[in-house]
Amino acid sequence: MRMRRKGEILQGEVFSCGFCSGSGIIRRTKGIKCPVCKGAGVVRVQSPATVCAYCNGSGKVRPRTNITCTVCGGKGVVSIQEPIEVCNHCKGTGAEPNSKLPCLVCRGKGVITVKK
Repeated sequence: MRMRRKGEILQGEVFSCGFCSGSGIIRRTKGIKCPVCKGAGVVRVQSPATVCAYCNGSGKVRPRTNITCTVCGGKGVVSIQEPIEVCNHCKGTGAEPNSKLPCLVCRGKGVITVKK
C-alpha cells in the first residue's frame, strides 16, 4: 500500500482506519475492538478526501495515545471540496501557529477550498 501524504487528494470512499492502522483492534490494549471502525479496519469518508493534517493521518491526538483526533474523529482522513490549496494560516500543518489547537481557518484539515 502506498503512503498517503497531507494535502494529497484521495479518491474513493473506503479507507484504512487511522486509529487502529487498519487492524480493527487497539494494539496497546488486549484485543479490544477499535472504537472508530468498530473492528472492521476500514472507515467511510465522502469523496474527495485528504489525510488529516492535524494528526498526520494517525487518528490520534498524540502518537501512542488512545485519544481520537478531534478533526477527523480518529479516521485519519477528512472530506474536502475541490479545488483546494494549502492553508496560508497554518502552512498546511492543521495546527494554530501559536498553540496546539486545530487551525481556525482550515479547521485542522491543512487545506482550504479555493473560490473559482
